[in-house]
Amino acid sequence: MAVIGKIREKSGLVMVVIGIGMIGFLFQDAAKSLFSGSNDNSVGEIGDVQVSGVEFNAKYEEGIARWESQNRTAATEQIRESVREQVWNDIVRERVLGSQIAELGLTVSPQELFDMVQGNNPHPQVKQAFSNPQTGEFSSAQVLQFLKSLETMPVENKNQWLLFEEGIQKERISSKYFNLVKKGMYAPAVLTKRTYKEQNEKRNIQFVAKRYFTVADSSITVTEAEKKAYYTEHKNEFKQDASREIEYIKYDVTPSEADIAETKKWIEETFTEYKASANDSAYVMFNSDVPFDANYYTEANMPTVNDSNFFYAEVGTMVGPYEEGNAYVIAKLSNVKMVPDSVKARHILLKTTQQPTDTLLKAKLDSIKGVIEKGGNFAEIAKEVSEDVGSAIEGGDLGWFKEGQMVPEFNDACFNGKKGDLTIVQTRFGFHLIEVQDQGEKVRKVQVGRIVRNIEPSNETYDAVFAEASAFYSENNSSANFTKATESGEIIKRVAEVKVNDKTIAGLESPRELIRWAFNNDKGSVSAPFQFEKSFVIAHLAEVKEEGIAPMEQVEIQVELGAKKAKKAQQFMAEMAGATNLQDLAAKIGGQVEKAKSVTFANYSVPGMGQEPRIIGMVSTLQKGQMSVPLEGQTGVFVVMVEDEVPAEETTDYSAAKLQLEQLYGNNTNRTLESLKEKFGVKDNRHKYY
Repeated sequence: MAVIGKIREKSGLVMVVIGIGMIGFLFQDAAKSLFSGSNDNSVGEIGDVQVSGVEFNAKYEEGIARWESQNRTAATEQIRESVREQVWNDIVRERVLGSQIAELGLTVSPQELFDMVQGNNPHPQVKQAFSNPQTGEFSSAQVLQFLKSLETMPVENKNQWLLFEEGIQKERISSKYFNLVKKGMYAPAVLTKRTYKEQNEKRNIQFVAKRYFTVADSSITVTEAEKKAYYTEHKNEFKQDASREIEYIKYDVTPSEADIAETKKWIEETFTEYKASANDSAYVMFNSDVPFDANYYTEANMPTVNDSNFFYAEVGTMVGPYEEGNAYVIAKLSNVKMVPDSVKARHILLKTTQQPTDTLLKAKLDSIKGVIEKGGNFAEIAKEVSEDVGSAIEGGDLGWFKEGQMVPEFNDACFNGKKGDLTIVQTRFGFHLIEVQDQGEKVRKVQVGRIVRNIEPSNETYDAVFAEASAFYSENNSSANFTKATESGEIIKRVAEVKVNDKTIAGLESPRELIRWAFNNDKGSVSAPFQFEKSFVIAHLAEVKEEGIAPMEQVEIQVELGAKKAKKAQQFMAEMAGATNLQDLAAKIGGQVEKAKSVTFANYSVPGMGQEPRIIGMVSTLQKGQMSVPLEGQTGVFVVMVEDEVPAEETTDYSAAKLQLEQLYGNNTNRTLESLKEKFGVKDNRHKYY
């Protein structure tokens, strides 16, 4: 069973690699309910194939069920989002990469699978699952024994193993594909030598520059035709992702004076009841906005209480009510005890994957406890059987630790027991046999039972704010009216630009619903009030940007600035043409001759110029003493002359250049999947539903 536990622990990792495409269709009714309201229920497209929303949601729900089963807790929204992302990526990978693998005929033979599971070259996850946790030694005999016992195991365990086997097969096939791609990219000798030359052949240059900032943009006039021509020529510079610009007004719901007075009245009435309470923890549980804190504290780390003598008071002493942040608080000294300030202990841990208990492991620890009580060596036994590897090598020794450093069950056994105790406890890690070796000096610790009443808006306050937001929407639910109502500045208008899969908007709690609205409506739409925790929001869809080349009207400012820069460049080039030496040219334009040393073709930038790839490229073609024509650059127009050449040093060792190229090709290999996705045309429509 321990092996199945390890395989189960690793199955999440395997699924990241191989996809959850192999999972059966479960939770179909829930999926149909989610997507039944739309004629187009796909969550995306891969080439000309639709990804069904029902299919996607079934795999998503199965992934959540598996996670919750393995972790024994409900999945948070963050976990759910992570699983959604994993399922989508796995579906895309399965279809995009799977088509290439099928076309190439890549497979894993039965002999290969045998070798990965029980042969001479076991898969790393198989090795980890069947290795001794203390020594790390892999046992092929354990693998064989395990496989023989599969038929007698529960169906769930057998299926788990088959799923694992299929996973490592798919991982191996993927590795074969990417290795083929990687091996197809190499650095031939001629390219290696050229790279070395580009990096080491240097030129010292002189240049004259006329920079664009020397002429104000306001002095340059461009026509509509010139702007359109610039836009057409530079369209690729205006590529954009899909996004939406949302203008919104926010009505915060804050407690009214009546709400504050009502909270204060409640806490004052509660004071008397709590003082008379015989069960502080139960009273706090049913009446406080903050759970009962069962911990005991020293004076130094005790929760803040508005009474400097509270720590030394008698049990039952009350303090309050007093304000703390956005709440009213009353505190009661619930209990006092004398406990060690620290404990020294050692333990033997047997991990369990069973729910909720594993009687076999507990029985094993009972047996070990009996051996130790009869004189057995705790340290030697811990080294042999404890599954806490870190402490096992030290004979189970955990050293000295303070209260609260261990999980609650372990902590209580150590601090509530006495020196010499041998105790068995169960924690989320498994079963522990604990020996309390020593205890520090006993100190006074107190338990503080606090009733915390947050000052919250009442239903009446929510209704009043909602009515205010609804009134605004009723009068301004068109684009023109919304804009007019917010242009004066009397109403604060916030602006957010969001992309299709964004999850956050500054100042709003869980705004995914608003983002979905933005991508499912037309430009100019105005939303009815959304509620986000303690606020109501009315949004106006001010701008819609679709993926691809931005239309000219959306980038008009950038186009105009670019067209003006291009016009300056033409004027400067005409002004600088015909010069025979740099000194005369500098005098002509009121500039100066500048210098830069050790310019190579591999440079990203040049001192005095900045990042000017066109100029750097031209420099590498000039001979010593040769002057270029005026060249249009990023920051100005340049005329360049090579003052001196320093050839690359002769060598037969091109290993550094070759390594650099191979690393570059390796990065290209890592981008293979993204390139395939682009080729197939992957469209993600999950934002419509999630």
